[in-house]
Formats: sequence, C-alpha cells, structure tokens
Amino acid sequence: MLLGLFLCFEAANFTGFSWTCLRRLSDEELINFAIQSNYPDIYSNLAEFKTDYSSFNPEVYYWTDLTGEVGKPVIGKLFGFKHFQVRLPDAAVTVASNGALRLARRCSENSWCRPTISPDRPLLGIVGTVQDGSPNDKAAKEFTVRWVDGSQGAVFISGPCFAAFSQSRKPALRIIAPGGRENDSLIINDAYGYRLINIPDINHAAYGTMKIPEREFTRLQACDRSVQALTSGGERWQEKFSRISN
Repeated sequence: MLLGLFLCFEAANFTGFSWTCLRRLSDEELINFAIQSNYPDIYSNLAEFKTDYSSFNPEVYYWTDLTGEVGKPVIGKLFGFKHFQVRLPDAAVTVASNGALRLARRCSENSWCRPTISPDRPLLGIVGTVQDGSPNDKAAKEFTVRWVDGSQGAVFISGPCFAAFSQSRKPALRIIAPGGRENDSLIINDAYGYRLINIPDINHAAYGTMKIPEREFTRLQACDRSVQALTSGGERWQEKFSRISN
C-alpha cells in the first residue's frame, strides 16, 4: 500500500498533476495564470494578450529551467516541487501545478529567456519618482532625464517626478544625477509597455518597477500631487510596490 501511494505521488510529480485541482492544468490555463501574474490589471488571459502580441505564442516548460534559479528539475520533481515555467515576451514566469505564482524574472535580468520580444506597436511609457538616498527620503532635484541610443520621445519633469514616453523601436531612457557622469547614470531599456518606477537613491543605478495599464499612465503622467505622494516612504507607493512583478 505504501508503495502504491509512493508511486502515485511520483506519477503526479512527473506529470504535473495538481492535487488541488485534481487534474493536470492545460497549457493555456498555465499561460493565463502567468499572464495575469506578469501583467496585472493589463491582460487577464491569452486572448487579451494577443491583441498586443499577435505573433508571439507563449510556451510552457516543465523539464527546463529558464531562470537558472529553480535548480535541477528532475531532482525537484522527485521531492514534489511541480513547477512549470512560461516564456512570455519579456519574462520567464514560474507557476506551481495549481497556477500559483512562484517566481518571475525579466529577460533582461538573465540570459535564459533573452531577447525581450517587442509588442506589435513598440512603446515605453514611464512615470517615476526620484529620491536622494537620504534617511528622510528627500526628493532629488535637478536630475536629468532623456531618451538615448537613437530613441526619441517626450520627457516631462516636475519636482521629484518625471514622465517619459517613446514609440521608438528600441526605447532607452537615461536618468542622470545632478552633476553626474553619463557612465554613472541609470538607464532603462529592454522594456516595453507602461511602468511606474521609484529610484530611492539617484546616485545608484537601482530602482523598483511595476507594470501599469495605459489608463494609469495617462492619469499619472501630469506629475501632480497624487504622484508627488508616491515617495518610497508613502503608503500609496508601498501599496503599489507590494505587487511588483518584474
């Protein structure tokens, strides 16, 4: 009897059977879960995703590690770690056999899923807030923002907030600290869609980012008081960034 239970356990592990759902989820279901996790409030399923990525077909992998962080798939499955990986245009998303999100990594963060695939209509829209790295999260002043590497677009700066939009094929945005050098600046590239970002220290090339729908970008791009409140210590900022996906 114990042998039979063990064989059933391992059979479920090697086929991706979900005890929660009492079946193996279809590839389309797994893809939908990955899309919902990677593009919250933007796409809810494959059909909506296809409106912007008509020629890209997400793929599901069970025996392949696209992130380099899952380890050896065979050994993991022996012990019951039934993880699927879904290759999306800009990320590799790891979901459990019941569709729950386990891990998401941007293609720009590793070589396993490069290159990032652009949507049918390439664009990059960013609303960002910038701090100076002090304990009091003071707003940075006189920083510079511009499109580089042949990309072009609009830039608007108001206090610690900036908004930038480009429809270039390969948009690249550079943010430079006051008195900073080009080589020490922060650059955002290999990305598409609309994003909200926070730079906690303008003197270091690190930032938090999350995807947002177009309507949210349209609402925030004026850099009014609602965006000024999105500081790294603000409640609204923390609420939004608790859902960071990539």
